[in-house]
Amino acid sequence: MKKILVLVSSTILLVNALVAQDAADKNVRFGLRVSPTPTWLRSNDLKNIDNGGAKFGFGFGLQLEFRINSTASFVTGIGGDFLGGTQNYKTGQGYALNKDNSSYVDSKSLNFNKDAQAISSSTDKDYNYYELKSRSVKATYITIPLLLKLMTKDISGFKYFGLFGGNIAVQTKYRAADNVSILTYNDGPKVYESTSTTVTISDMRPSGDIIPVNVALNVGLGLEYNISGSTSLFVSINYIRGFINQYTPKSSSMINDIKTKINNNGATGALVPSTQSAYSDGVQINVGVLF
Repeated sequence: MKKILVLVSSTILLVNALVAQDAADKNVRFGLRVSPTPTWLRSNDLKNIDNGGAKFGFGFGLQLEFRINSTASFVTGIGGDFLGGTQNYKTGQGYALNKDNSSYVDSKSLNFNKDAQAISSSTDKDYNYYELKSRSVKATYITIPLLLKLMTKDISGFKYFGLFGGNIAVQTKYRAADNVSILTYNDGPKVYESTSTTVTISDMRPSGDIIPVNVALNVGLGLEYNISGSTSLFVSINYIRGFINQYTPKSSSMINDIKTKINNNGATGALVPSTQSAYSDGVQINVGVLF
């Protein structure tokens, strides 16, 4: 009976101590964030690929802060981030899709060692050939930030902070919308020709080309405003810069200068897989509450 009383008394004292902690003394804080995020895809191969523009992404998540001292904390958590971007392809990269345009054809299975007429009348006619102009990507990631937070003392209810560290992310979904020119066979000159207009093929996933993880730099500035006790609102603006190419360096489906290859009258030689370069960057605007 005595041991039970001691245990109950100790538990009550511990709970009282935790409840009594104010924001300045609390060693562990948790909260929620929402994060509008303009993002884009950066290429290191500007000869063949360039940035075609940003997309408006979005994120949300749980945030955890572990106090190191009165001005420094370790910040982590877990969240979902919806990112993307557009890239332009400049040197005739292209690929084949199966007959119903539902999947990419492995370039190793393409046989351009015959003339265009033979290709158009052979079993290869079950493939649809395209020249890629641009690709718009939407991707979903599970993200874990690992950040050092340095914060000022209270200044008229506000605390200002800087963040430095990185993100580790795992891709859970990827979809591409390809803006392409259709290559059709012209029986007059007996060549494949591009159409004058482009079409969009949506909801594509080049599975063999995707790297499903990312590591990124994450730096930012922000402020907190104390509402009551340990509860504070916070806002930060963070720059995210990806370190890992989100594609394999050489594509399994896309080849260089596809129109020349397909019209080369059997003198094509080895196909050259297209290089790929897409690093995910963005500006993350975090708005949330900490308890």
